[in-house]
Amino acid sequence: MRKCLVLLLCLALPALAQVTVVDQAGREVTIPQPPERVVSLYGVATLYLYALGVQEKLTLGTYVGLKPGSSSWEALSAVDPRLAEKFLSREPSLEEALAKEPDLVLASARKDPEAAEDFAAFGIPVLLLFSEDLEGMKGATWLLGRAFGVEDRAAKLLSYLEEKVQGIEALIAEGGNSRPRVLFCGTQPFRVASGDMYQSQMIVLAGGEPVTKGLQGYWQDVNAEQVLLWDPEVIFIAPYGGVLPGDILDDPVWQGISAVRSGQVYKMPRVFSPWDVPTPESFLGVIWMALKLHPGLPIDLAAEARAFYRDFYGYELPEELLLRISE
Repeated sequence: MRKCLVLLLCLALPALAQVTVVDQAGREVTIPQPPERVVSLYGVATLYLYALGVQEKLTLGTYVGLKPGSSSWEALSAVDPRLAEKFLSREPSLEEALAKEPDLVLASARKDPEAAEDFAAFGIPVLLLFSEDLEGMKGATWLLGRAFGVEDRAAKLLSYLEEKVQGIEALIAEGGNSRPRVLFCGTQPFRVASGDMYQSQMIVLAGGEPVTKGLQGYWQDVNAEQVLLWDPEVIFIAPYGGVLPGDILDDPVWQGISAVRSGQVYKMPRVFSPWDVPTPESFLGVIWMALKLHPGLPIDLAAEARAFYRDFYGYELPEELLLRISE
């Protein structure tokens, strides 16, 4: 009788829930369900937690280009009142991360593969992610949705991306639009995004042709002669750094460039993170680019942005921010 009672009690106790996934470094990782204390060493991945609605699980993390007191800080604080407690402007040390007693760590498969071994010594699972291009973003979204048990939310995010990309492609084809030559500048006018970078993928998705498609690697420094040979018809500037459209439009060195002669030099927006960084917000960046490259497209960017932040972040975009985005 006693044995039967013990057996019944054991059966009544809930089993420890776990899920096993293969991360983007090809490793099998077993994650407790749901993870309750998460440390993110990967600034891009941090922003996915907000889009998936699980930011309350984050106890410590790095963020992409976020500065306390900035408009982006104020916007993200509205979504996460505990932002100041969990924010780091640099990657946390092992000791800082362990002090948070995490049950899951997110890290970059490209920059921090050693994190898996560092935390394994303490029995803490590490999910290595690669969200640096379109396919990597899709994989990271699915993995995080599975890890946090929010597969429906992840599927909704991925469906949004597919729908918008296909819609833009169809509209451009329907209008018989050509693909303008595009240059993407970074923190300096002659520091440009290579053809391997996500910014160049965004340009293609938006119906443009990146003039740097032959360049490999990361950001590259070029000279005025090279830009003149490329002769871009449109120039985009990263939302971080101090470069403004006027710095290029008013510079005599750039006056022979088609984009400058037509005044088509634009600085990208940002809300929580820059719209050119491979986070979910960059889906809006593709729409923004498409409207600059093909102004006649029947897309209301303000309406798209308002709905996107409301649906995925529960955030109502202030009117002044909407106006800046739509400029």
